[in-house]
Amino acid sequence: MTDARVDLRLDRPAAGPAAVSQARTGPWPAKLLLFTLAVPFFFPVGPLFLTADRFLLLLLFLPCMKIWLSGGAGRIILPDIALILFCLWTVLSMVVVDGASSVVEAAGINTVETLGAYLVGRCFVRSAADFRSVARFLVLMILAMLPFALHETLTGQNYLLSVANKVWPSYADVPKEPRWGLDRVALTFYHPILFGVFCGSGFAICYFVLGYDRPRIIRITQTALVALVATLSLSSGPLTALVSQASLIAWDSALHRFRKRWTVLLCGVGTLWISLEIAANRSVPELFLTYFAFNPSTAYNRIRIWEFGVLSIQQHPLFGIGLSGDWVRPWWMGDSMDMFWIVSAVRHGLPAGLLMHLAFMSMVILVALKPRLGDRDASYRLGFLVCMTGFYLAGWTVHYWKVIYVLFMLLLGSGAWLLGASDTQESEETDSAPCGAGTRPRRTWSRDTEDYAQRHPKYTRSENSSQRHKT
Repeated sequence: MTDARVDLRLDRPAAGPAAVSQARTGPWPAKLLLFTLAVPFFFPVGPLFLTADRFLLLLLFLPCMKIWLSGGAGRIILPDIALILFCLWTVLSMVVVDGASSVVEAAGINTVETLGAYLVGRCFVRSAADFRSVARFLVLMILAMLPFALHETLTGQNYLLSVANKVWPSYADVPKEPRWGLDRVALTFYHPILFGVFCGSGFAICYFVLGYDRPRIIRITQTALVALVATLSLSSGPLTALVSQASLIAWDSALHRFRKRWTVLLCGVGTLWISLEIAANRSVPELFLTYFAFNPSTAYNRIRIWEFGVLSIQQHPLFGIGLSGDWVRPWWMGDSMDMFWIVSAVRHGLPAGLLMHLAFMSMVILVALKPRLGDRDASYRLGFLVCMTGFYLAGWTVHYWKVIYVLFMLLLGSGAWLLGASDTQESEETDSAPCGAGTRPRRTWSRDTEDYAQRHPKYTRSENSSQRHKT
């Protein structure tokens, strides 16, 4: 019988037939899902509007649920429960507000895109090798888009989308306002914001995962190319994510020998937040939205979205306004709510917004507090956490919908393997350096070991001398 207890620690991954079967499968379903996110084709099936990623998620949903329930994705953790409750609450809110007969399609698609994409990451990214393989595929997709993105931003012609529309019905090339004399790149995505967030998601992952064992010049060059592709969207949301990720990378690079650097950063951010709240004539969110926008009108609109979005939540706190309702706002404001972290609460009530936050924050905190990680897994963890930080900050300036929502859920679920990474890494290191009979496994040299050696040189020399003498 498999163990399906809720475990907040998840020290060891579950074993069993499902886990063995998944190990043979590998991460190809996650990589295939990534590929479908860049496919612009859509397939009308009766009343359903299926895109390539939705079609794949429908095929994978039940197998993923089977793997997860049987223990093949490890123990059940808090983010799993939070997302299941989120899906259930959104269905309940739709039924209460819009009626059961009118929400079957919307409720099903929402569940498949939320829980289905998350479980693809949970079930098929189960080791460092899987995570690196998915990261490499994502970065290769982004770099392959570079020549087409440069052509579009310089000429205003979306070559890939034009070809796609000749093959099968696809998205239309949306009108885009030029910025800085350049055209905003969308390629095969519905909007430049979607293109920018997709490419920006690979920035920190490229640096900390693919760049972990590469020469510094290659590490910086490939990360800079990913940043260049994402920047061509010329959208404030993706640029917010890029700037935040680049800042955290610079902080880690400058203070990598200081063990408490992240504690100092969190304390500094908290102190700065409190100081600005006291001294400034605007709130910190308003300052953030003002300085991370392309122009004052965009910043003003984001602030109004926050104010009237909160007002709408206060007026409909339990079940929200539903899919057919309209949120409270002045007549001159559009109906687009470019703020992901409050959209769920506006549409489906405050419980839905809190559950989405709980799923995200609990995953980030559990991964961040996971002890006993080696250098490689610690670097991979940092890539995941910095990527999620970019998603979190950008989510206050843009809304994640369509393929980017699926990408966000996929990447969120793909970080859960880190919660059981210590045993996995130990076995991989042992397998990679086989020892003869009576030979001790090779020790790995980490930053912690280096710091200890610098503080206690005589003990380190004594231990090395002892080992040489035994040899």
